[in-house]
Order: sequence, then C-alpha cells, then structure tokens
Amino acid sequence: MRSSATRNLIALFGVLCIGQAAPPPPAELSTIVIPIRTTLAPLLPILEKQVPRSMSKLDAYEFDPQKRYGAKYDVARQPIALNMIGSGIHATLTVKYALEGCKRVVNPINGAYSMWPCVSCGFNEKMREAYIAIDSHLEWDAAWRMRTKTTARPVEFPNRCQVTFANLDITDRAIAPKVNEQLRDVAKTIDANTPKLTNIRPNAQQIWDAFQTPTEIAPRTFLILDPIDVALGPIRGAGLNVTSAIMLRARTRVVLGDRPIVTAKPLPPLRVAAANETSGSIRVPADVDLPYAEASRVLTEQLGKRTYKVGGRDLILDTLALSPAANGKLTIAAAIDYRGGTFRNYRGVVYLEGTPRFRDGMIVIENVDYSIDPKRRNPFLRIGDRIAHDTVKTQIAANSSWPIAGQIAALRNELQRALTRQLAPGVTLRGNVDSFEATELLPLLDSLRIRMLATGSAEVEVTKW
Repeated sequence: MRSSATRNLIALFGVLCIGQAAPPPPAELSTIVIPIRTTLAPLLPILEKQVPRSMSKLDAYEFDPQKRYGAKYDVARQPIALNMIGSGIHATLTVKYALEGCKRVVNPINGAYSMWPCVSCGFNEKMREAYIAIDSHLEWDAAWRMRTKTTARPVEFPNRCQVTFANLDITDRAIAPKVNEQLRDVAKTIDANTPKLTNIRPNAQQIWDAFQTPTEIAPRTFLILDPIDVALGPIRGAGLNVTSAIMLRARTRVVLGDRPIVTAKPLPPLRVAAANETSGSIRVPADVDLPYAEASRVLTEQLGKRTYKVGGRDLILDTLALSPAANGKLTIAAAIDYRGGTFRNYRGVVYLEGTPRFRDGMIVIENVDYSIDPKRRNPFLRIGDRIAHDTVKTQIAANSSWPIAGQIAALRNELQRALTRQLAPGVTLRGNVDSFEATELLPLLDSLRIRMLATGSAEVEVTKW
C-alpha cells in the first residue's frame, strides 16, 4: 500500500504530459559505481600445479655442449608467494639447489675419461638459494577480462656455488637455466590463467539488463534508469585481493502515467573510465505537471467565494482561473463583483499576471500586477477606485500559493526505496537521495510543469564476481 501522501501527490500533479510543446528537459547523466572485489587466490593452486616443484640430475652427469665438464644437481622450489601491489601482481619464490661440478679429463691413449677434479656445494651441507621475482601489470581487455603483461627480474644468487672451470661458472650454466625455466613457467601460467579467472562480462550483462527495466515507485509513477555506457576503472589490490569498479552512466528520470515501453539495448563496447568518474553520483530529474484546472480549483478554494470590505462597500472575489501568459508568466483571471456606487460599480473578469516560483516548499506567484495586454482590457481599472484595485491585487498576490513540501517528501521517500533494491539474484542497487528540490517552473499550454531534481549517490553490490 502506498502512503496517502504519495496518493495526494499523484492527485495533485496528475500525469506526465508526454509530447507537449515544451522543450524536453536537459539530459541528466548519473554515474553509478559497481565496485569489483575479487581475489587471486584461485590462481595460486594453478601455479603450484603447473610449475614443477623440483628438477634433479643425480644418477649421471649432465655435460656442457663441448663436454668440458659435467654437473649433477638437485633443484627444489619453495611455495610461490603471490601479492597484489598497486596495479600489479608480484610473484616471488625461493629455489634451493645443490650442485656438483667436475672437469672431464680424457686419456689420450685409450680415449677413456674421468671426472676430476670435482667441486660441490649444497650436498651434505645447507642447500644454496636463488630468488625469482616477476611482476605482472594488470589491465582490462576488450573482452571484460583482466589480462597481465608479465616481466621477470634477473635471478638472484645471493650465495652462489663457486664452481668454476676454465673461467666458466657452472652455476650459471647448470642451475640458471633450470631456475629460468621455472620463472618462465610462472609467467606463462599467470598470463594464461588470469583472464580465465577474471571474466566479468556475465556480471556486467546482468546489471546492464536489470537497469533497463522500469521500476514502479508509486501508482502510475515509474523510475527509469536508461544506461548509456559503461567503463572500467583502474585495477588496484593488496595481498590476494583485487579491486576495481564499473562506472555505469545512465539517464535517470521519473515518468508519471502508463508503464513506459523500453527497447532493450545491447551491452556497449568497453571503455576506460576517466579519473573524474570514479565516484558514484545519481541525478534523477522528475518532471511533474500541475494542470491549470486543478491549480485554479485550489486557488479558488483559498481565495474565491469571499467578500472583502472596501470603504464600507462589498468586493466579492468569486472564481479564479490560471492560464499561461508570455515570458514565462501566468495569467490570473479573477471574476469579481464590486458595488462602489454610481460610476464605481464593476461586475466581470479582471486579468492579472505574475511569475511562478518555488519557495520554501511552496509554489507561489510573485510580482502580481494587472495585465497590460491590449487584448485583455481591464474596465475595472477605469472606475478609479484605487483602494478596490489594491485590494484585488493584494489579496490575490498574498494567497496565490500551494504548499507541496509534504508531497515532495513523500516522492523523495519513494525514490529512496526505489534506489535500494535487488536488481537480480546476487546484485543489489544501494542508493541514497541527498537532496530533492524544485529547479524550475514552466508554464505549458494546459499545465504548470514543476521540474524537480533528486541528487545523491548510488552503487551496485555484487555478492560474487
């Protein structure tokens, strides 16, 4: 059930007059933020599975291409550490290794060879270490996925084996290629799997479709959020958590009348958000019309059917009617009956003009004065009774107002509820109306248009990306 205040609002304002001669309201663009919160945790087990944990050659020697020396080795990596730093993935791992290198000596007589002398490290002692570090820069691709560009730092050997023959460092020749192979495996696995794990197009499509459905916020009153485009913000993160945001721009408005027919639009191409789009703001223009017939009825109730004393004589204000005038003004046609005596009698219609304004929660008509339109002659002015003239003008000027603060508050509450709702399973719109004010009053052909503007903030919460 809707509140009585909301029903009164609908009764007061009537329905939105679509297709009238007045120019359409300026486009109001809202930016709705959809925070993206995901994790790189699923990437870790993939890395651990696809990057070999150990490599060894212990049963026989592995020779260099010229067969000048041979090496036996045992290489084992530690668990991979993965962290988001800023907009990139930082992966590190420690490799422990042992190495034995022997010179290959050939007997010139029989061609036999022996491995001597030999030098080793890491066997029967603490294994030596090598450090691998890679950096992957994260960015969005056109397919709504995060992609990485991975670069590797040089492998660090903080306490390398001093196994050297003929100025050849066997550590570089035997161990570095194995470590670099693991490094390439890490980089390749990150680049191949990050897009698979971070495809957000289904979420974006779900949100885009949900926004195109009109929402009834009161009887015959609909909130329209017409999405225009979407953009993805910069990627940031810490630890294994990754954050970004979708910025969805929409034209928002309130329509009174029958449910609007909306033609579904496809999800547009992705674009990169500008720096000034990262905060969510929502602007909902609401054009509502006060028919002149209704305004005339209210004005007559407040001011008409009354008798005023003017110098001991009766001045009756009977009915009042509003209609549009030139230059954004309104014409007030007041039917009066004044018996001032002899040549000061007048019974008929007098025309006044004033400018509609919105002030302190009320519609008021300011600067009320008699019309000077030659087509609307005012014979009442010819009777020369200034007190009677002033009485008519003063009473109309003092009473031409309509308090609508309560009804506006009711509509604001309805908007607030409409901006906090479930869009789809696991997708919730959370909005807040910070202000809701009249910005302009426009006299139309058969109604007074009250142009409202609600401003606030909005974001969409997705429980799972």
